[in-house]
Amino acid sequence: MMRPTVFPHESIGPASADAGGWPGEVQGIQSVEVGLDLFRRLVDGGAPCGLSDLARRAGMHRAKAYRYLVSLARAGWVSQDARTGQYDVGPAVRDLALSWLSRQDPLRLAGEEARALAQALGITCFVALCGQGGVTAVRVCQPGQGVSVGVAEGALFDLESSATGRVFAAWQDPPSRRLPAAVRRGIRSRGLAMVEGEHVPGINAISVPVFDAQGHLLLALTLVGYAASLPADLDGSAAEALRAAGRRVSSVLGG
Repeated sequence: MMRPTVFPHESIGPASADAGGWPGEVQGIQSVEVGLDLFRRLVDGGAPCGLSDLARRAGMHRAKAYRYLVSLARAGWVSQDARTGQYDVGPAVRDLALSWLSRQDPLRLAGEEARALAQALGITCFVALCGQGGVTAVRVCQPGQGVSVGVAEGALFDLESSATGRVFAAWQDPPSRRLPAAVRRGIRSRGLAMVEGEHVPGINAISVPVFDAQGHLLLALTLVGYAASLPADLDGSAAEALRAAGRRVSSVLGG
């Protein structure tokens, strides 16, 4: 009778967290968790910190905290000012942040926000990019019920008469001559562009920008609907929800 082959990578123990179990069900390495907690307290402080103060925050003996800081410094997670002796986050944090940012997908993040807005507000919401052909809708999300405005993926938007186009014109570098300077300043100061039946009579639109870590405009999030369901109100609930969504995506991308 042949015996079944067991390969070295196969696990015969309890399910791990990677296999779908809860992290609390698997025993970790306590010293790693203690070191990470100390590091988190340094980060949460928001400013360089002395050894004694940091040890006090962590409820740890000063000598023990020092040993952890030595290891964290060797790995680049912590740095120490040679003049003051205070500790701060190290260069490895910057490298990790840049690596994490590079893995984010702006279209996916914006698309998720557009889908949530469409469902919550009952209004069409879409994501637009500026491509070779111009400002283009690339993700369109319709509400699950009610009367919505049809926007086709691939639709192009004018820089003057559409809210979406105005967002791109307002943050264009150099500034677009097609958008009056006063209109451009108003859009940038409010953080959004709005049109009231200017592109299509009876249909309003509100659009907000999304920025990357360098402050460059990446894309726009736009709500479009009939005036009855989307009032032309710069401080209305729909405008505020759209602003918040734009800020969330920008924040995740480092903007």
